[in-house]
Amino acid sequence: MEELGTVQAKIISREIIKPSCPTPPHLRNYKLSSLDQLTNRNYIPRVLFYSNNINYCDSPHNTTANNKSHQLKKSLSETLTLYYPFAGILKGDGISVDCNDEGVDFLEAQIHCQLSDILKPPKLEALHLVLPSGLLLGNNSYKGGSLVVIQFSHFTCGGMAIGMCMSHKIADGCNMGTFLNDWAAMARQSIVLSPHFITVSAMSSVPPPGDPFIVPEVEIGKEARVTRRFVFEPSKLAELKAMITSESAEIENPTRVEAVTALLYKCAMTASKANSVPFTLRSSILSQLLNMRPKMVPPLQENSVGNLVWYFTISVTDEKDVNLHGLVGQLRKNRTEFYNKYAKNVTVNEWFIVSRKLLRDLKELFESNNSTNNVDFYVSSSMCRFPFYKVDFGWGKPIWVSTAGGNVFENKFVLMDSNREGGIEAWVSLGEMEMRAFERDEELLSFAQFNPSVLD
Repeated sequence: MEELGTVQAKIISREIIKPSCPTPPHLRNYKLSSLDQLTNRNYIPRVLFYSNNINYCDSPHNTTANNKSHQLKKSLSETLTLYYPFAGILKGDGISVDCNDEGVDFLEAQIHCQLSDILKPPKLEALHLVLPSGLLLGNNSYKGGSLVVIQFSHFTCGGMAIGMCMSHKIADGCNMGTFLNDWAAMARQSIVLSPHFITVSAMSSVPPPGDPFIVPEVEIGKEARVTRRFVFEPSKLAELKAMITSESAEIENPTRVEAVTALLYKCAMTASKANSVPFTLRSSILSQLLNMRPKMVPPLQENSVGNLVWYFTISVTDEKDVNLHGLVGQLRKNRTEFYNKYAKNVTVNEWFIVSRKLLRDLKELFESNNSTNNVDFYVSSSMCRFPFYKVDFGWGKPIWVSTAGGNVFENKFVLMDSNREGGIEAWVSLGEMEMRAFERDEELLSFAQFNPSVLD
């Protein structure tokens, strides 16, 4: 029994769900791509909340609850036949998966409260109750075990939550959205397309990309950091975009992600300055995540499985550059230059070779600046337009999708679609002192709400 204040969560069952059909012998050894190999072993969390007007009693033997649980487990087993590496085990070398049909952990829990008790407004500290225990973002506790861990939670009001943690070694955020939708389609007995795996075996004609280079594992819990949730309503996003456009004739129709990323970066730099001694702007670098699938030649489908993302960077060294239109301009310019220099007319095989060199360059950039300790690093990733709000297992679409709490890294922004079409949620992780200044920033709060209810 887990407890947070008056909220209690009780695990009522735990099973291993295996693929419904055994994986053929010739597919048993799944060799990870070079980017998968270089990715840390942390787990990506996601929680989908569903409402239900039917009241459950607290008993786990309730027929309706059991029917839905059976439906989830049966369809998950069928889906794992298509996503067979997800049911395997990462080998000790970290470069391949033994697709031995070991299965994935499936927990079922009873949450002794109403859904509204933790969503009106969202109690971020309670989200771990609807996730597999101990697997918040960045926790490596399932190292060597299940690559996917799922918890199906029932609330006393009849609401439900599906919490999933997926190893970053085998997939990225785009894959998580595709997997969840395929699982839901299988539960509705709809057509599911087989995923396309980007593996070393699929790149047999590509020579080895140089000496082995392994990214060190991220140490979790070493730094004090705070995560906050800010929501941008569609009308406020329109105001923000209009303001940016009015500042410079060169910036036309900034996207939602460009506008919000620029604002978060500007406010984070201001917060860092407020805590600097002397009271001056620190140089900073922002890395922006890109989904490389549509940029390959030929373009890859969204169901291409593997870590197919990259970062480009922008930087600020002078106070005069801390303005929204300038930051949006940098985001556009540097993104275009990155594509033209590294990803234009590039096949996926060629991209893996290029990305290995880029990772070395990025690592050297961070290490050289960290050695002087006078540069702030920020990372921003957007999961907007990923189809999390379409995940319908047969009882409706989720009323809210959460990234589920703290981030691995300090100074990180995670952007997601809000549950209102056209809106954005920003999950921001900063150091404690920086967050105190950030969450009081008047410009930020003129466009964003701090952690509003998702049920209004």
